[in-house]
Amino acid sequence: STVNEQQCTTVNDKQCNTVNEQKCTTVNKQQCNTVNEQQCQTTNERKCKTVNEQQCTTVNEQQCTTVNEQKCSTVNEQQCSTVNEKKCNTVNKQECSTVNEQQCSTVNEQQCRTVNNQVCSTVNEQKCSTVYEDQCSTVNEQQCRTVNDRQCTTDNEQQCTT
Repeated sequence: STVNEQQCTTVNDKQCNTVNEQKCTTVNKQQCNTVNEQQCQTTNERKCKTVNEQQCTTVNEQQCTTVNEQKCSTVNEQQCSTVNEKKCNTVNKQECSTVNEQQCSTVNEQQCRTVNNQVCSTVNEQKCSTVYEDQCSTVNEQQCRTVNDRQCTTDNEQQCTT
């Protein structure tokens, strides 16, 4: 008698597929720009300078001088002579004397002096400077990448022969 014996073996059948998958993530990114800004400030400044100024006044001044003056006057004098008898005549005789006399006059005289005056004024001055300022903002940026994912499945199959 013949006996048929069956022989079986298990065959592993592996099947693989590559799957392209895109993976994205959101990244917070800071973007900055440098901005030039002109900043000005007005200041009130008091400025003074010294000015030499001539100030004059008119003064009435009395000026006097001493003058030697000879003053004469006529005097009647009796002159007598004795010749046997006394005879008299009236003779005009001039008598003089030196007199010190003061003569005065009023003179207008201008007296001047230099005066240091300080002249001040308020000056509005604008001072400006350029300021460099970084202006930054946060931007949401999506970064994506393609991922190759290999997916495999194994099928167990039984093969038998007689």
